[in-house]
Amino acid sequence: MPHAARVEAALAESLERHRAILDTAVDGIITISDRGIIESFNHAAERMFGYAAEEVIGLNINFLMPEPYRSGHDAYVKNYLDSGRPKIIGIGREVEGLRKNGTVFPMDLAVGEVHLPGRRLFTGITRDISSRRAVENEARRRLNELAHASRLTALGEMATGLAHEVNQPLTAIISHASACLRMLAGGRGDAETMRDSLQQIARQGERAGEVIKRLRSFVQKGEMRFAFGELNVVVRDVMWLMGHEIKTGAVEIHLRLDPELPQAEMDRVQIEQVVFNLARNALDALKNRGKPIGSIALTTSIGEWRARPAVRFCIEDDGPGFGELEPAKLFESYFTTKADGVGQGLSICRSIIEAHDGHVWAEQGGGGGARFQFLLPVLQAV
Repeated sequence: MPHAARVEAALAESLERHRAILDTAVDGIITISDRGIIESFNHAAERMFGYAAEEVIGLNINFLMPEPYRSGHDAYVKNYLDSGRPKIIGIGREVEGLRKNGTVFPMDLAVGEVHLPGRRLFTGITRDISSRRAVENEARRRLNELAHASRLTALGEMATGLAHEVNQPLTAIISHASACLRMLAGGRGDAETMRDSLQQIARQGERAGEVIKRLRSFVQKGEMRFAFGELNVVVRDVMWLMGHEIKTGAVEIHLRLDPELPQAEMDRVQIEQVVFNLARNALDALKNRGKPIGSIALTTSIGEWRARPAVRFCIEDDGPGFGELEPAKLFESYFTTKADGVGQGLSICRSIIEAHDGHVWAEQGGGGGARFQFLLPVLQAV
């Protein structure tokens, strides 16, 4: 066989081999020109998007994208070609794709750049993560259900203290209303005195309403809703919620909250539950302290988690601690050191913090008690 023929045969074999590799890959592989025009579309991409290759080759890649990706794609490519500053090339990210039937699906996208003589191509490797996202959503739903049940249980355990919080303003309302009725019955209800009593009734009614509002917020049920919030406010609200237990428990509370603490993205109800569970555990530990007065210190500060800035919460008590017990074991499901415990509180705390991409851990306290901490990452502007 002449040399030229052998070279041509080798090139044909190489091309066929590479085509076979592309078509047997489990991930979608799409190549586009620097103008965003599709040049190749493998079998996995056909299955993923619902189009045959011949339907899409020659079209702009943005028609496989839902908004807002579609409108911004061409400008992004132009910006990269002009500036050379990529946002996802060589990095990868989660985006959304648009199937032929109009459904939108989540996918992982990694983009690479190929330089050829006189031109360049971009290669996109896509993976449908619909199944993974469904599993994550189901796990999140179950966590929400379990966390909600835990909050309802805690509410029942605090019934006495909460009844006291509501009863105080109601008693004041009844007292002022009765005084108004007596004054009216005796014909000596001057306008100024009546006005003062009615103002007190309104004020105490608002106080009772605030108690109910906070309780409803604590036990509300629903999907996780992330928003920027202040950890210091969460800590103060939990201390308010536990006010009666703290007063009757002979416990000194030391709040050391960093006033410069940045906001963190969080589901406020869920993080409130974590702080509440850790504080309740500290109170329970102090019941067996053998001291007349116990001490609990709650601290917030700026920390770091996985090379990212984070807000840090720490709660430390001077109770008996957990002895020789391995701290990590405390967070296992159904493990408990309480005679009447079910071993879900700390497990729920860990699940909630991990769902926030954070970290929670326990260690022996400096005074022999226990110290629990968690970190929540702070999102940085990009």
